[in-house]
Amino acid sequence: MENTINKWNALMIEKEYYRLDELEKRFDLSFSDVLYLVENSKLDLAFRLTDNKFIIGGWVKGNGFIGYASVKYSGFASITQKDQLTLLSKHKTNCKYFWLLNKDKIVSANYDYPFESKTPNAFLHTWQPKQPSDINWDKIPAKLFPKEQEHTLHSFKNAMNKTFKALGAEQSKPNEYEKEFDARIPKVQFYSEGINFELADICILHRDLLKAGIGKTQEIAQAEVTKAISPITKGMQTTETRTDDFHELLVRLISAEPALTAKLYWRNLEYELDDNKDYRVFDKYNLLTEITVSHIKWKDRSGKPRLPISYDVFC
Repeated sequence: MENTINKWNALMIEKEYYRLDELEKRFDLSFSDVLYLVENSKLDLAFRLTDNKFIIGGWVKGNGFIGYASVKYSGFASITQKDQLTLLSKHKTNCKYFWLLNKDKIVSANYDYPFESKTPNAFLHTWQPKQPSDINWDKIPAKLFPKEQEHTLHSFKNAMNKTFKALGAEQSKPNEYEKEFDARIPKVQFYSEGINFELADICILHRDLLKAGIGKTQEIAQAEVTKAISPITKGMQTTETRTDDFHELLVRLISAEPALTAKLYWRNLEYELDDNKDYRVFDKYNLLTEITVSHIKWKDRSGKPRLPISYDVFC
C-alpha cells in the first residue's frame, strides 16, 4: 500500500525541474517533441552545475567578451542552442560558454583582472568590473575560467631548440619570414577542458515548460478540473441516485492530478489494474477488470459487468 501511495504522490509533485525520461509520463512529451521545441527556440535545456569557476560578463557585437568578475557558481545554467542540438543529436557535447540562471547562487566574486595577458586577447576583449547585483539580465553570460599557459607553438619550438642543442646541432638564425611568423603567435594561450554533458544531465525547468505551453500551474489546472466536474458533483448533491461508479472513479483520478492528458489518465488506470486489489488508490471498489489498447472493461461495485468503454469515448 505504501509503495502505491508513493507512486501517486510522485505523479502529483510539481517539481522545479524534470529529467528527460520523466517528460513523456508526466506531460506526454516525447524526445522528438523536445527536439522540435529546441530546434524552434521554444524550449531551453538546463543543467545543474556544482562549484564551477567562471568569468561573468557580456558579449559586445563584433568585439568579443567583456569580463566583469571571476566568480564561483552552483546552480542551473543553459548552453547555446547549437550545443543543445548537438547533445540531442549525438547524445553528448562539451561546453565552455554558459548562461547562469540563478543570480543569487553567484558567490566569491573577484573584480581584479585575473590574467597576465593584456586585453584584448583571445579570451577577453576588455575588463570592466561590475557586481552581479548591478546586472539586470535574467541570464548572465559566463565563460569557464581558463588556464593561461605558454602557446603550444612556442612550446613546440622551444622543445625542438633544446633537442637540437642537446644533440650539438648547429642552429641557423631565423629569417625575416620566421621572425614575422613568431611575432604573430601569442606568447600565451587560454585553455579550458570544458564540461561534458550527456542526455542524463539534461534538466527541463518547470517554468520553461509553462512558457512553452506544456505544463500548467496547479491553480489553473485545479480551476479547470473544478469546472469540468462541477456538473457531476452538483448532480450527486441534488439527486438521491449517485452517478455511475466509473464516473466517480474518474472524478477521484482527475481531482488528484488535474493537468494530465487522456492518454496519461488511461495509462494511470492501467497502473491501478496492475496493483493488487487491496492496494488500489483510486479504484477502491475494484471496478476495473481488463484494459486493452482500445477498451476498458469494468463492473459496478455490486459486481455486475457493464458495457466496455472505448478509448475515443474515454477521451
